[in-house]
Amino acid sequence: MRQSRDAETDANLFYFSDFERHNAEIAAFHLDRLLGFNRIPPVVGRLINVTSEVREITTGKALSRTFFTSPVGNVCFYGQCEYYCTTEHPVCGRPHQLEVSLAAMLPDLSLAPRRSWRSPWRRAYSRTKQAAWEKDPAYCDTVRRKPPYSHGTRLLDLIDMAVLDFLMSQCLPFFFFFTRHPFSAPHAIINDALAVTPWMSRPFLFLCSSVAGSVAPPSSACASCPSLASV
Repeated sequence: MRQSRDAETDANLFYFSDFERHNAEIAAFHLDRLLGFNRIPPVVGRLINVTSEVREITTGKALSRTFFTSPVGNVCFYGQCEYYCTTEHPVCGRPHQLEVSLAAMLPDLSLAPRRSWRSPWRRAYSRTKQAAWEKDPAYCDTVRRKPPYSHGTRLLDLIDMAVLDFLMSQCLPFFFFFTRHPFSAPHAIINDALAVTPWMSRPFLFLCSSVAGSVAPPSSACASCPSLASV
C-alpha cells in the first residue's frame, strides 16, 4: 500500500502517472460484479506480515535486495518493475503489517492459450498528440469494419467496459482505464468467449461528485449492449 485509502490524485498529473492502488482493484471487482459484467478476475483484500510472509520466505534474490528498514522503523521494499520501483517509492508495512489486494491469476499460457487485443480507444501516451478516436467523430465507423469488431460481441464488450471505466473515474471522464490495456479471451473459444481484463488498479482517483463529460466509445453512439439495459 503506497497510498492511504482516501488519498486523491493531483489533477495536474499526466494520465496514468499515479500509483496503482490495491483498494481500487477490490472496488473495481465488486462494481463489475454488481453490474453483472463479470469481466474482472476475483480480488480480495488481506492483511499480511511483510516480514514473515514475504521477506523471510522469498527465494528471489533480486526481490530480497530491495528490502530495507525506513527511518521510522517500518519494513519496506520496492521490488523490480519498470516504473516506481525505487527507494523513493517503497511499499512499507506498519511496521510489519501491510494491507494488500490478492487477485486470482489467469492460467499460464501453456495451460490455457488465449489471445489479446489492443483496444481501438487506447491512449496516445503523448503530451502533445491525440489518439485517432479523439480527433475523428466517425472513428467508430472505422472500428466497425475491422475484425474482431466487425462481427460478434467484441465491440459490445468494449462498450460495457467503457461504461465501467466512466463509473470508476467519473470526476475526470477522460481517464479511460480499460482503454489503456488489451483484453483477452480463451483461444479455444475465441469467437464466443467472454472478454476479460485483469488491469484495474487505477480507478477511483478522485473523491467528488460526478462531472459531465465525454466518454468514448458510448458517447459516439457507437453501439449499445443489452447487458446495460438494467443498469
